[in-house]
Amino acid sequence: MMKKFILMIMVMAGLAPFLYAQSPVERLVVKYADVKGAKDLVAKGTKMDLARPLIRKTSLAPIADNVDELSVLRLQNASEQDKARFQKELNAALKSYQYYGKHDSKNGKVDVYVEVPENGYVSELVVYNPAIYTLNSLHGRFTVKSLLELSKEKN
Repeated sequence: MMKKFILMIMVMAGLAPFLYAQSPVERLVVKYADVKGAKDLVAKGTKMDLARPLIRKTSLAPIADNVDELSVLRLQNASEQDKARFQKELNAALKSYQYYGKHDSKNGKVDVYVEVPENGYVSELVVYNPAIYTLNSLHGRFTVKSLLELSKEKN
């Protein structure tokens, strides 16, 4: 009986990383959330009911209904040292994403990245505004076509 219990604990411990898997950008949001001067927001489940109307007020409105989780980190008021360290780690994390280009937003130009598309779908869209050190990660099921339409609407 004790052997089965220990085996079950070992199996659960082995599965834990997969149950709570985070993207490279999500890990940065969590890591820097407690930095002095940082502000963060993670919305999923019922919190998305409150966050989705805010997304609809942005240029990402056409995909708002497809967003299942939103993570936001703002480091504008963090120390210069923390910002520099964050920027270095962000640059490394973004190497696993495809660059989608620079786009206009109400807060200036933003850099947009997408998770490598699989079977015509993207599950994470990353928007970073370097001027105000704001990082957004939107998770959901986005078609490549819907993301391409976002750029057409802006032009």
